[in-house]
Amino acid sequence: MITYNKTFSASAVLISALSVISCSQSPGEQAANTDITLFEDASIVTTDAAITGPYVALSKSEVNVNEGDVFTLDVIVNDFVISEGGGVTVFFDPTSVQATTVTVDTSIWDFVTKDGKINNAGGTVSDILFSSYQGVSGNARVATIEFKSIKKGTTELTLKEATANPFASNGEIMAVSFKSTTVVAN
Repeated sequence: MITYNKTFSASAVLISALSVISCSQSPGEQAANTDITLFEDASIVTTDAAITGPYVALSKSEVNVNEGDVFTLDVIVNDFVISEGGGVTVFFDPTSVQATTVTVDTSIWDFVTKDGKINNAGGTVSDILFSSYQGVSGNARVATIEFKSIKKGTTELTLKEATANPFASNGEIMAVSFKSTTVVAN
C-alpha cells in the first residue's frame, strides 16, 4: 500500500517516481565495516572514513543477539546533499532471521511512502519506498524494520536499490552506496 501524506495527483507521483535513475556500489567492491549510531534527531555517527558521498545502511554494522531474540534496525541515509527519495530492498537469509514489521518514517518522508513487502520465504523486504516533496538533506531515518533471530550463527543483511523508486537529487541521477550488517546469533 502506498501512503500519500500530501494532496497531489497520482500522475505527478508516478512521473516523479519514474523520471530518475540511480547508481549503486559496483559488484565486487569491498565495503568497509563501520559502526553507525542513529540518534533521536536522525544524526549519524560513523567510524568509516573511506566512504565518500551518500550511502544507505542499517543503524548498526553488527548486531549480537540470542537465538529467538527480536531486534530492530533503522534504514538510514547518510551524507545526502538533497534527495527527493528513493527505494530500498533488504536481503537476508530466511533460515537465520525473519522480518516481522517494517514502517517508513513519515515524519521525514512526507510525500509518498510504501512500507515494503515482507517475504520471509524468499528472504526479502522489497520496495521500501519513500519520498519528500521538499527534499531531505543530510542524514535521515528512512524506516524501522523488526527482525527475529531464528537460528544460531552469523548472517548478513544487505541492501540494494529498489527499482520501483530509484534515488534522485533535484531530478538527477544520484549515486548511492549501500552497506551491509552482520547479525551474530548465540
